[in-house]
Amino acid sequence: MRTHKFTIFIAAAMAAFLTTTMAALAVPAVAKSAVNVRTGPGVNFVRVDTLHRGERVNVTQCQNGWCYVQKSGPNGWVSGNYLTRVGGGGGSTTRPGNPAVNFGFSINSGNSGGPSFSITIGNSPPPPPPPQAPKVCFYNGANYTGAQFCVNSGSNNRQLTGFWNNKISSFRVFGGAKVQLCRNWNYGGICFGYSSNRSNLPFQINNKTSSFQTWN
Repeated sequence: MRTHKFTIFIAAAMAAFLTTTMAALAVPAVAKSAVNVRTGPGVNFVRVDTLHRGERVNVTQCQNGWCYVQKSGPNGWVSGNYLTRVGGGGGSTTRPGNPAVNFGFSINSGNSGGPSFSITIGNSPPPPPPPQAPKVCFYNGANYTGAQFCVNSGSNNRQLTGFWNNKISSFRVFGGAKVQLCRNWNYGGICFGYSSNRSNLPFQINNKTSSFQTWN
């Protein structure tokens, strides 16, 4: 019971601290013209107030073109198109973007049975996209058009038959994959090796591929 109460106390204290910190990091801006203040980031939310041209506000966050503003009177969301950020010493202005600050905190019981908490306040870049699996996609038309099929890197075909025999005109490689195209079965005849996309194969192999190998 004591642990639960202490956890609630810590959560309340951290929420208050975070609110104060966010206010300190707010971005000053002014309204370029009259604009409605709404309860949420969109025109479907209820209007609670109106900003007048030149009225000064503090922007604490922006998303999808809408910004949450703090001001004298009801706080709320306004379209970012109607706001101009107040510049530094030179008096210049720029349109506000997403403030380059991330906020977050978490509270849990921890593995030892006691409460724990963490706070993140800083300029953290978005996480990088996951690495793309190496593969190759073949197309029967130039410029990656027409029918297509894709194979994972490491896939081979010694004898293309049916529709795809002598029908490859372009291909794309992903994740660092490489490919070799050959005119004859069993990787015979003229062969071409590539490590990047080809929107139009040279005439020696265009629509003349009968076998291929891929690797990375």
